[in-house]
Amino acid sequence: PYALQNIGDMMSPEFSENCIIIVDPSMPIHHKAYVIIEFDDELYFRQYIEHKGRKILRCINSSYAEIELNDNFEVRGCITQQKQRKQKSLHYYLPNELTGAIEFTLTGKEKPKK
Repeated sequence: PYALQNIGDMMSPEFSENCIIIVDPSMPIHHKAYVIIEFDDELYFRQYIEHKGRKILRCINSSYAEIELNDNFEVRGCITQQKQRKQKSLHYYLPNELTGAIEFTLTGKEKPKK
């Protein structure tokens, strides 16, 4: 995993400008995941959407256009955590308390204390 700083308001309100995101390159990509993807020689931080056979990169802030992907893209990783200034870390993949299976959440949650 590695850390990046979010620049801009494309992913607000879930990810504020200048928050730190943790990217895990080993996490498999899936519908609605927050991802870093390389496409057309650019790196994008977006939400990955699969809809009717299409693969789309979508900003949470609807002021920005979607990007439709072809098969020439490379996944750099899924966002697993964010840290906003003076706030607790939010996690997007946490184990289910009953089954232990890793589950994705669209709005980050604090990691439960053991």
